[in-house]
Order: sequence, then structure tokens, then C-alpha cells
Amino acid sequence: MRRPSPLATAATGRLRAPWAALLTAAALVAPASASADVRLPGPLLALAAGPGGAYAVVAGGDRSAPFRLVSAKGKRATSLGAFGSTGAEFADVTLGPDGPVTVFARPTSDGFAYDIDDDTRLGEGTGPPVLGVADGAPFAAFPDNDGDVAIGAADGVRALSGDGPLVRHAPLDAVVGPSGPLVLDFAQSRARTELRVRGSGAPIEAVASGGARSVIEGTMARDDTHLYVAYTIGNRLRLASAPANPDGRWTRRRLKVRGALNGAPAIARVGRRTLIATSRRRGGRRSIYLTTAGPAGTFTDRLTRSRGSDLAPLAAHGPDGRVYIAWTRRINGSQRRTALLRRVL
Repeated sequence: MRRPSPLATAATGRLRAPWAALLTAAALVAPASASADVRLPGPLLALAAGPGGAYAVVAGGDRSAPFRLVSAKGKRATSLGAFGSTGAEFADVTLGPDGPVTVFARPTSDGFAYDIDDDTRLGEGTGPPVLGVADGAPFAAFPDNDGDVAIGAADGVRALSGDGPLVRHAPLDAVVGPSGPLVLDFAQSRARTELRVRGSGAPIEAVASGGARSVIEGTMARDDTHLYVAYTIGNRLRLASAPANPDGRWTRRRLKVRGALNGAPAIARVGRRTLIATSRRRGGRRSIYLTTAGPAGTFTDRLTRSRGSDLAPLAAHGPDGRVYIAWTRRINGSQRRTALLRRVL
């Protein structure tokens, strides 16, 4: 599931946790790789976590409903049904007050309409949506018809930027802060590329920047006081953190990488530690690695050693303190792809 550019396809390797916060000391154990993997029926598209389990969106085989919502609890995965429409290209999932909520991008003459179901539309735009829940109601972040990053909810749509189409925006991730949604935005013009958090209370300073053709991929998490962004530029992996306020200044650190990175990193914030999952090429195959950065130092564990290639990890942090990592597995020499999920905390 390698993505050619954040402007072509927004990242789905994101933390789906609007309630991300500091956890109890009981959750501060080392990530466990001994948990059995749960096999999911299809390539992975999106991931969320709820009490006692995870929810995944995978690609299905029905043209009229091309996405499937799967519940993974314990060692089993259960299909909760197909959704979408003919020609739909993107889907996401998050947790609402009553359980999982999904969104998909229905093609229109001008781009896409972002539908939760046949009766609920969150707006219209030109690229993939990022789904979240604020104050119990779902919202979607997406590039609008002018190329700006926008937030759409049942009560209307508002733009978070005003320089499109000269600058093209692609929302990569979203979390919820004290003042509402915060969106991780990939912005690119003919002169410059920036990764920036937008929304009420977001730091004014850019997370990262580069030249006009730079590709920056990232995901975002938060705790009670700070925002955390894991991002890649080329084959460099970095972790940035800043207080969640307009005056917040980003502190950046480079994390060691052995092997070639593939796609966006996935991030979760747990207590005083940050967990980052990546796909890396080692020995001709791609494997999933989990880097843990905290007060005790930075440690990297190899989570997979398959005979195929493990790609595009996603992270989900539930309200019960559990953290899940999921990824797509491609069997070498075959077009067949499946997905696997593992609880790491």
C-alpha cells in the first residue's frame, strides 16, 4: 500500500483516539510482542480502538460496497458488514459514543462527498477524508474544492486555511484538543512544502518544511499538555513535540533507522512514552518495527519476520489504555494481500 504522494492519497496510518490522554501507571509496561496476531480479511485501510478491542476497515470484494468494517477482540476478527458505494476510493473509522463510525468518499462530478451513511454528509472536497469525533459528534477533515484544508460536520463546513489553490493541502491526521479538532496538514506550493498543525489552539510554528518537491509523511497524537508528530522526510525518521497552544515551539529529534523506510509512520502516546511503528526493508523484505521513546531512552523492537513484506502500519489507542498495531502483508511473488493486527499494550 505504498502511497505515491500525500497529495495523491492522504495517510491512513493514524492514531484514531480523540480521547488520547495520560494513562494510569498500570499501563506503563514495556510493549509486548508476544500477543497473537489477528488476521483480518483484506488489505488494511483504517484502524480505531474501543474498549476491549479494535476496529479495522479493510478492502472488500463488492464493487457496490467496497469496504468492510471488522471487529477484532481477543484472538478473533468478526465482520460487522460492508459499506461504501460504487467507485468510492477512501474510507476511515473512528469511535463515537455509541461505537464505531465510518466515513467514505463518494465520487461526484467535482470530487468527493464524504458520507457517514445515506442520510449524513460531512461535506464535499477533492481528496481523502480523516475522521474524528468532537463533543460526541463526528467530523471529517479534507481538502475542499479550493484546495484548502477544511473541517466538515453535520452543522456545516469551515476552512482552516485560506491560501488554496496556490497552496495545496492534504490532511494527514486529526486529534481533538480542548478547543476542538486539530489537523495535521501537508501543504505544498511551487516554492515550499510544510507540515503544520491547524485548528484552534495549534502551535503557529510549522512542524517541518522542505523544498517544493519534498514529500513529508506523518501522523499525530496528543496527551493532556502536548502534541506529538512522527514524520519522515526521505529516509529520515523524526519525532516532534510541542505544547498544545499557539505559542508552543516544536522540539525535534531524529530517530535511528536501519533499512529503507516505507510509507508513513504510525504514532501513539502512552503515559510518558511515545510509540512509533514503521515499515522498513531489511534483507530483501519489509518488516514492522516498533520504536519506544521515553524517559528510560529509545528502544526499537522488530515486530514481524514474515516470508512476505509487511507494509503501512497503523496505530490505535483505546480509552482502556490498550494500543494496537495493524499492517498489510503482501506475500512475495503473489498479488494476494491480507492484514494482521497485534495488541502491543
